[in-house]
Amino acid sequence: MKIKGLARRLTDNDYVFTIFTKVMAVFIGLIASSYSNRFLGPELKGQLGQINSLLSIVAVTANFGLYQPYPYYKRQGQPDTLDRFLRIFTLQFIVYSVLGVLGATLFDSFQLTAVCLLAPVQVLANQLSFMIMVEDVKFKNVIFFTARITNTLVTILAFYTMDRTIMVSLALIVIGDVITIVFALARMRRLPNPLRADLRFAAKIVPFGFVSMVTTLMLTLNYRVDTLMMGYMFHIPDAEIGYYTLGVSLSEYGWLIPDAFREVLFSRTAKDDAVGEVTMSMKVNLYLTLVMIAGILLLGRPVIRLLAGAEYLPAYSVTVLLIVGILPMSYFKIIGTLLLAQGKKGVYLGMLTGSVAVNIVCNLFTIPLWGKMGAALSSVVSYTVAGGLFLIYYLRTYHIAPREVFVFSPEERERLAGKLRAVARRLKKA
Repeated sequence: MKIKGLARRLTDNDYVFTIFTKVMAVFIGLIASSYSNRFLGPELKGQLGQINSLLSIVAVTANFGLYQPYPYYKRQGQPDTLDRFLRIFTLQFIVYSVLGVLGATLFDSFQLTAVCLLAPVQVLANQLSFMIMVEDVKFKNVIFFTARITNTLVTILAFYTMDRTIMVSLALIVIGDVITIVFALARMRRLPNPLRADLRFAAKIVPFGFVSMVTTLMLTLNYRVDTLMMGYMFHIPDAEIGYYTLGVSLSEYGWLIPDAFREVLFSRTAKDDAVGEVTMSMKVNLYLTLVMIAGILLLGRPVIRLLAGAEYLPAYSVTVLLIVGILPMSYFKIIGTLLLAQGKKGVYLGMLTGSVAVNIVCNLFTIPLWGKMGAALSSVVSYTVAGGLFLIYYLRTYHIAPREVFVFSPEERERLAGKLRAVARRLKKA
């Protein structure tokens, strides 16, 4: 009974449950990384990083951003909104699958062939993942957790039974995406019919979706352009890209807290602006993220040695540098949910594009000079620009003093202390 009571209390609050699943995902992810990194080695990991980067950009572009208007239409109370979006997504998947197979037969390149075949599935998975995040953020985390566990088990199995090949890692991408698609459709109790897709509605949201696509593309470029430029423009050795990719992966654990707030706020701001909740989230996020960063800095080197091997130790310096950009970028993540729900795509896109431009320009100079460390430096500068622009806009638009997003008032401290005491009492009783 105590275990059941504890589980119920963990799942009662959206924020607590989301953060809990993210923290659990850290431990599962570390196990998966241990086997995956040793299985691939730095060179194959670098090749996989380039394929993943190209795949992400293609998937975002093919998406046309048609899923992102959903919170806006949900807030407007449009009838049959969920079904209308799902039918369009299913039609997209069928069309892209046909085009993907044709493309795979035409390109004389393993990387391009892989992207052609994987992109249609990833497009649909991204769309449904977003939809379920808005509809039921708790179940979205269940899907995330299930996919992580499955990928980890398959990775371990491959490590002990298969020869070293990049195909296994590509298969894991498909497995995770398929789990997302099946679970999301089952939770929404929908099996959309593509023949009933409302093309007039699709045409109506295309302008909105196009802006969303460009916006998401800018966001993806902000994370992926460095890897692409290292591999395709400056021909950095695959092993160096492998170190950089691992460094990025480790630093991304610092996103767990901001991402948890972001996902819950997507659900909240789909109903109203929730400015007070956004402001409070930024304050709580600040201190929790500082703890997370300290943990990564302290444990990063031994974790790399333990879970990837000494050959990956050059990745630690990349992790240390990239982690500087976590805090400023967290403001972009949290504030961005409000702008997207309000339909302020132009403002969102304008500030984000400025950040991407800074990233690309910096990479042109830093990668030839310092290789993987130059790419990391450019990312930090870009993250700082993005976070700073979004935070300044938020403070000015809602007339909020800077102190309010950094420092808890005495009343807030007392309220938080009361909640923590209440949680402690409940856990003790459970």
